[in-house]
Order: sequence, then C-alpha cells, then structure tokens
Amino acid sequence: MYEDYYSHITDIEAVFSRIGLSGLYPGSFKPDLPHLSGLIHAFQTHIPFEDLDSSLLGESIRLDIPGLFDKLILRRRGGFCFELNGFFEQLLRDLGYDCFSVFCRIVRGRDYIPPCTHRGIIVKLDQTRYYCDVGFGGPSPCDPVPIPGPDVLPDDETSSSSCHNTDTFWIKRYDADWWTLIRTDEQQKPENILQFTLQPQPPTAFIPVCYYCSTHPESLFVKTKIISLRTENGSKALTDQRFTIHSGKAHQSMVIGDNREYLKILDSEFGIRLPDL
Repeated sequence: MYEDYYSHITDIEAVFSRIGLSGLYPGSFKPDLPHLSGLIHAFQTHIPFEDLDSSLLGESIRLDIPGLFDKLILRRRGGFCFELNGFFEQLLRDLGYDCFSVFCRIVRGRDYIPPCTHRGIIVKLDQTRYYCDVGFGGPSPCDPVPIPGPDVLPDDETSSSSCHNTDTFWIKRYDADWWTLIRTDEQQKPENILQFTLQPQPPTAFIPVCYYCSTHPESLFVKTKIISLRTENGSKALTDQRFTIHSGKAHQSMVIGDNREYLKILDSEFGIRLPDL
C-alpha cells in the first residue's frame, strides 16, 4: 500500500523540463551546492504553491511519488508542502543528494508553540547541513540555508543565506532539539518564520498531518484558496479573490470579480488550468 511513497522518479528529464532546466540533466549535472541552489530557485519559480484540491475542488491529496509526478509534472499543477517538498526530496535523492524530510512548526506571527503542520528538507553536503524548502506559501529562502554546527548555543553565531531579493534567511538554535528559521527584510527587521528538528522522517510519517491539513474544516487549506509563485524579482499570489503582485519594492493588488476572471488568472499567471467552476 505504501511502496509508492518510496519509489524513484522515472523521468527526471521531464521534471527538469517542467522547471525550466531542459538539457541540464544528465549532461553536466552534479549533486553539489550550486546545483542545489539552482534547483530550489527553479522549482519555486515554475511550480506554484497551491491548495485548490482541498479548498476548492474537494479532491483527496496523494503523497505517493507516481501520484505527485502526475499532478506536478504531467498535469502542471502545484501543491502544498507535503506534496512539493515530498516530491522534491525524492528528486534530490534520485539526483544523488544525501537528504531527508523533517517536521516543522510555523511560528510566524504567533506567540505560542503551534503543532507541526509543515514538511521541510535537510540536505547534507561536505559536512554541512542545509535547510531547504520549496513548499512554503509565505516568505521562504530560495537558496539552501546552512545550519550551524551541533555545539552552537542559542546566543551563538548563526548561519545565513541571502535570497535573490532583499531578504536574508538565517538559522539559529532554539533549544536542544529545535532550530529556528529567521527572515531579515530590507529594513533589517528579524522575523521568526518556522522551527524544525533534525530528526529524519520517512515519507509515510506525513500522511496523518497532511490528511488533517487538507480535510479539517478549520484548516487554512480548507477555508482559504491560496496560490503563490516566486518570480525573478518578487512574487505573485492569489488568496481567495485577491490577486497580488510584488515586484521589487512595488506592490499591486486587485480583487477578482467572477469565476471566469479567476480561472483566467490561474491560467495566465500560475499556469494552472481548471475546468469551469
């Protein structure tokens, strides 16, 4: 029943074509840090974060690799963290990276400890561990973020990674088991985004929490239609009926009036084609 959660991706060249990297694989590809950074950025700028299966269509979420390949690559849809990071982890494995998934909790804008409702990825390269993420709908790093050494204390030096825009993401130890991903914007204001452990998790460990996030009536991914995509100089998002574009320091926002216009925006801005609503 669960074998396909661990299966290999059978057509990696099709994945590279989907994310705008045709010709790179197998070619000159090497499982190194520059290629890892390029993969993350390409994935984030071509495959949108979206929850339309749970918020609009009432479809079940599949986390098996063949199902994800069909949805993300063949049908050119997007997904949320359990889908996007699950598929990306397997892609990295098939490309020769040493990596595993971890549970995360979203702490942005919260003054309490929330449940673990996010899936992140840890990649190990040249004795350094990196936090990687292609499945977070909010502000997230477009490069691998190095994790400080195991002996770093909460107030010690941190590791950072500058994104392609004005944000810097860095990681700091929270306690003996948890690490915090922090974002610093152009005003140099730090903001805690999420926290993660370094305990490896198998793909099947995310089945229960994915089911909760995609079916519980109080879940954000059931109550709110969310689509977002990184662009070369910012991002664009469609949250329910509001379409927003961030380009550098510029910001544009508009309300979508009807279903026809909504479907048009989905297609033209995010490459998602749905049947008439």
